[in-house]
Amino acid sequence: MSAITKPPRGWNRPIKPVALIVVGGGVLLVWLVLMAVSVWYFYEHWEARLTLNHQPVRLRLPEGMVAMAEVSSPVKTRIDMRPLVKIPVKQTMTVQLPDHLQARAHLKTTLPVDTSVTVEQMVPVSTTLNMQVALRSWLPSMPVSVPVTLQVPLKITVPVKTEVPVDLDVAINGELPPTLNVPVDTVFAMRPHVKGVVSAHMSSQTAFHLLSPIEPFPLTIERTSLSVPFNLTFLKQRAP
Repeated sequence: MSAITKPPRGWNRPIKPVALIVVGGGVLLVWLVLMAVSVWYFYEHWEARLTLNHQPVRLRLPEGMVAMAEVSSPVKTRIDMRPLVKIPVKQTMTVQLPDHLQARAHLKTTLPVDTSVTVEQMVPVSTTLNMQVALRSWLPSMPVSVPVTLQVPLKITVPVKTEVPVDLDVAINGELPPTLNVPVDTVFAMRPHVKGVVSAHMSSQTAFHLLSPIEPFPLTIERTSLSVPFNLTFLKQRAP
Protein backbone atom coordinates (compact mmCIF):
# COMPACT_ATOMS: atom_id res chain seq x y z
CA MET A 1 0.00 0.00 0.00
CA SER A 2 1.51 3.34 -1.03
CA ALA A 3 2.21 6.12 1.55
CA ILE A 4 -0.21 9.05 1.84
CA THR A 5 1.38 12.34 0.48
CA LYS A 6 0.87 15.54 2.53
CA PRO A 7 -0.11 18.84 0.82
CA PRO A 8 2.80 21.38 0.48
CA ARG A 9 2.97 24.23 3.01
CA GLY A 10 4.83 27.58 3.33
CA TRP A 11 6.85 28.73 0.34
CA ASN A 12 6.16 25.42 -1.32
CA ARG A 13 2.48 26.11 -1.65
CA PRO A 14 1.21 26.94 -5.11
CA ILE A 15 0.30 30.61 -5.76
CA LYS A 16 -3.24 31.32 -6.64
CA PRO A 17 -3.99 33.84 -9.39
CA VAL A 18 -6.13 35.99 -7.05
CA ALA A 19 -3.31 36.32 -4.51
CA LEU A 20 -0.88 37.20 -7.28
CA ILE A 21 -3.17 39.93 -8.57
CA VAL A 22 -3.68 41.39 -5.03
CA VAL A 23 0.07 41.44 -4.24
CA GLY A 24 0.92 42.95 -7.61
CA GLY A 25 -1.76 45.62 -7.21
CA GLY A 26 -0.50 46.49 -3.72
CA VAL A 27 3.09 46.79 -4.90
CA LEU A 28 1.99 48.94 -7.82
CA LEU A 29 -0.07 51.19 -5.54
CA VAL A 30 2.83 51.67 -3.12
CA TRP A 31 5.16 52.43 -6.02
CA LEU A 32 2.75 55.01 -7.43
CA VAL A 33 2.35 56.70 -4.03
CA LEU A 34 6.13 56.88 -3.54
CA MET A 35 6.64 58.27 -7.02
CA ALA A 36 3.92 60.89 -6.55
CA VAL A 37 5.37 61.99 -3.20
CA SER A 38 8.90 62.13 -4.68
CA VAL A 39 7.76 64.17 -7.68
CA TRP A 40 5.77 66.59 -5.46
CA TYR A 41 8.70 67.08 -3.09
CA PHE A 42 11.07 67.61 -6.00
CA TYR A 43 8.89 70.25 -7.66
CA GLU A 44 8.08 72.04 -4.38
CA HIS A 45 11.51 72.20 -2.73
CA TRP A 46 14.05 71.97 -5.50
CA GLU A 47 15.05 74.77 -7.82
CA ALA A 48 17.27 75.35 -10.81
CA ARG A 49 19.97 78.03 -10.63
CA LEU A 50 21.12 79.81 -13.76
CA THR A 51 23.74 82.54 -14.31
CA LEU A 52 23.16 84.91 -17.23
CA ASN A 53 26.01 86.99 -18.67
CA HIS A 54 25.40 89.67 -21.34
CA GLN A 55 21.99 88.23 -22.15
CA PRO A 56 19.95 90.35 -24.61
CA VAL A 57 16.23 90.54 -23.80
CA ARG A 58 13.22 92.56 -24.94
CA LEU A 59 11.03 94.12 -22.25
CA ARG A 60 7.34 94.96 -22.65
CA LEU A 61 5.58 97.02 -19.99
CA PRO A 62 1.92 96.08 -19.41
CA GLU A 63 -0.89 98.60 -19.64
CA GLY A 64 -1.97 100.10 -16.31
CA MET A 65 1.34 99.40 -14.57
CA VAL A 66 1.97 101.57 -11.49
CA ALA A 67 5.61 102.05 -10.51
CA MET A 68 7.94 104.34 -8.62
CA ALA A 69 11.04 105.65 -10.38
CA GLU A 70 14.03 107.09 -8.55
CA VAL A 71 16.12 109.62 -10.45
CA SER A 72 19.65 110.20 -9.25
CA SER A 73 22.03 112.75 -10.74
CA PRO A 74 25.23 114.48 -9.52
CA VAL A 75 25.30 118.30 -9.32
CA LYS A 76 28.50 120.36 -9.19
CA THR A 77 28.56 124.07 -8.41
CA ARG A 78 31.09 126.72 -7.40
CA ILE A 79 30.63 128.88 -4.28
CA ASP A 80 32.31 132.28 -3.78
CA MET A 81 30.62 134.45 -1.16
CA ARG A 82 31.23 136.42 2.05
CA PRO A 83 28.18 135.97 4.30
CA LEU A 84 27.69 138.05 7.45
CA VAL A 85 27.84 135.75 10.47
CA LYS A 86 27.05 137.06 13.97
CA ILE A 87 28.44 134.96 16.81
CA PRO A 88 27.20 135.85 20.32
CA VAL A 89 29.75 135.13 23.05
CA LYS A 90 28.73 135.18 26.70
CA GLN A 91 31.08 133.34 28.99
CA THR A 92 33.89 133.76 31.49
CA MET A 93 37.41 133.31 30.18
CA THR A 94 40.45 132.43 32.27
CA VAL A 95 43.46 134.56 31.33
CA GLN A 96 47.03 134.04 32.52
CA LEU A 97 49.37 137.05 32.52
CA PRO A 98 52.68 136.01 34.06
CA ASP A 99 54.43 139.31 33.18
CA HIS A 100 54.86 142.37 35.40
CA LEU A 101 52.79 145.49 34.87
CA GLN A 102 54.63 148.72 34.15
CA ALA A 103 52.67 151.82 33.28
CA ARG A 104 52.63 155.57 33.68
CA ALA A 105 49.52 157.32 34.97
CA HIS A 106 48.65 160.97 34.71
CA LEU A 107 46.08 162.08 37.28
CA LYS A 108 44.57 165.54 37.26
CA THR A 109 41.64 166.08 39.61
CA THR A 110 40.34 168.00 42.59
CA LEU A 111 40.56 166.41 46.04
CA PRO A 112 37.94 167.60 48.56
CA VAL A 113 39.28 168.12 52.09
CA ASP A 114 36.98 168.38 55.15
CA THR A 115 38.85 168.08 58.48
CA SER A 116 39.88 169.97 61.65
CA VAL A 117 43.42 171.05 62.50
CA THR A 118 44.35 171.27 66.20
CA VAL A 119 47.33 173.45 67.17
CA GLU A 120 48.79 173.16 70.72
CA GLN A 121 52.17 174.75 71.43
CA MET A 122 54.01 177.42 73.46
CA VAL A 123 54.28 180.79 71.69
CA PRO A 124 57.27 182.97 72.75
CA VAL A 125 56.34 186.62 73.25
CA SER A 126 59.05 189.33 73.38
CA THR A 127 57.92 193.00 73.64
CA THR A 128 58.50 196.27 75.45
CA LEU A 129 55.98 197.53 77.99
CA ASN A 130 55.64 201.36 78.04
CA MET A 131 53.91 202.84 81.06
CA GLN A 132 53.69 206.07 83.16
CA VAL A 133 54.89 205.70 86.76
CA ALA A 134 53.99 208.32 89.44
CA LEU A 135 56.59 208.41 92.18
CA ARG A 136 54.79 210.98 94.36
CA SER A 137 51.46 212.44 94.11
CA TRP A 138 52.85 215.84 93.86
CA LEU A 139 55.52 214.86 91.34
CA PRO A 140 54.78 214.45 87.64
CA SER A 141 54.63 210.93 86.12
CA MET A 142 57.69 209.43 84.57
CA PRO A 143 57.60 207.36 81.38
CA VAL A 144 59.10 203.89 81.89
CA SER A 145 59.85 201.26 79.21
CA VAL A 146 60.17 197.69 80.53
CA PRO A 147 61.28 194.86 78.18
CA VAL A 148 59.07 191.73 78.60
CA THR A 149 59.90 188.13 77.41
CA LEU A 150 57.51 185.26 78.20
CA GLN A 151 56.06 181.93 76.86
CA VAL A 152 52.30 181.95 76.10
CA PRO A 153 50.55 178.52 75.85
CA LEU A 154 48.38 178.30 72.68
CA LYS A 155 45.74 175.60 71.89
CA ILE A 156 43.30 176.15 69.04
CA THR A 157 41.20 173.93 66.71
CA VAL A 158 40.74 175.23 63.19
CA PRO A 159 38.10 173.59 60.89
CA VAL A 160 39.38 173.16 57.32
CA LYS A 161 37.01 172.56 54.40
CA THR A 162 38.43 173.16 50.97
CA GLU A 163 39.16 171.56 47.59
CA VAL A 164 42.78 170.87 46.74
CA PRO A 165 43.73 170.55 43.03
CA VAL A 166 45.88 167.47 42.36
CA ASP A 167 48.01 167.03 39.24
CA LEU A 168 50.11 163.85 39.37
CA ASP A 169 52.25 162.11 36.78
CA VAL A 170 53.49 158.89 38.38
CA ALA A 171 54.95 155.58 37.20
CA ILE A 172 53.12 152.38 38.23
CA ASN A 173 54.90 149.06 38.66
CA GLY A 174 53.09 145.98 39.88
CA GLU A 175 52.52 142.26 39.42
CA LEU A 176 49.19 140.83 38.23
CA PRO A 177 47.56 137.72 39.72
CA PRO A 178 48.57 134.46 37.98
CA THR A 179 44.99 133.79 36.82
CA LEU A 180 42.31 136.33 35.92
CA ASN A 181 38.62 135.55 35.26
CA VAL A 182 37.51 137.95 32.55
CA PRO A 183 33.76 138.04 31.71
CA VAL A 184 33.06 138.31 27.99
CA ASP A 185 29.60 139.36 26.77
CA THR A 186 29.71 140.54 23.18
CA VAL A 187 28.66 139.70 19.63
CA PHE A 188 31.30 139.15 16.97
CA ALA A 189 30.33 140.10 13.41
CA MET A 190 32.39 138.12 10.93
CA ARG A 191 32.48 137.83 7.14
CA PRO A 192 34.26 134.58 6.30
CA HIS A 193 35.32 134.01 2.72
CA VAL A 194 33.68 130.81 1.46
CA LYS A 195 35.17 129.69 -1.81
CA GLY A 196 35.23 126.22 -3.34
CA VAL A 197 33.56 123.60 -5.46
CA VAL A 198 30.58 121.73 -4.03
CA SER A 199 29.59 118.33 -5.42
CA ALA A 200 26.10 117.21 -4.43
CA HIS A 201 24.09 114.13 -5.31
CA MET A 202 20.39 114.80 -5.93
CA SER A 203 17.90 111.97 -5.65
CA SER A 204 14.16 112.19 -6.29
CA GLN A 205 11.29 109.72 -6.64
CA THR A 206 8.53 109.94 -9.25
CA ALA A 207 5.38 107.81 -9.35
CA PHE A 208 3.93 107.08 -12.80
CA HIS A 209 0.98 105.16 -14.25
CA LEU A 210 1.29 103.56 -17.69
CA LEU A 211 -1.84 104.47 -19.66
CA SER A 212 -1.21 102.41 -22.81
CA PRO A 213 1.15 99.60 -23.73
CA ILE A 214 4.41 100.48 -25.40
CA GLU A 215 6.49 98.61 -27.89
CA PRO A 216 9.07 96.17 -26.47
CA PHE A 217 12.48 97.75 -26.10
CA PRO A 218 15.79 95.88 -26.02
CA LEU A 219 17.78 95.44 -22.81
CA THR A 220 21.00 93.63 -21.97
CA ILE A 221 21.43 91.76 -18.69
CA GLU A 222 25.09 92.15 -17.79
CA ARG A 223 25.15 89.53 -15.07
CA THR A 224 22.46 87.98 -12.90
CA SER A 225 21.67 84.76 -11.05
CA LEU A 226 18.26 83.15 -11.50
CA SER A 227 16.59 80.62 -9.23
CA VAL A 228 13.77 78.77 -11.00
CA PRO A 229 11.63 76.58 -8.68
CA PHE A 230 10.35 73.25 -10.09
CA ASN A 231 6.78 73.72 -8.91
CA LEU A 232 3.78 72.31 -10.74
CA THR A 233 2.24 75.50 -11.97
CA PHE A 234 -0.58 73.84 -13.90
CA LEU A 235 -1.62 71.91 -10.76
CA LYS A 236 -1.80 75.13 -8.73
CA GLN A 237 -3.87 76.82 -11.42
CA ARG A 238 -6.36 73.98 -11.46
CA ALA A 239 -6.63 73.76 -7.67
CA PRO A 240 -9.88 75.24 -6.33
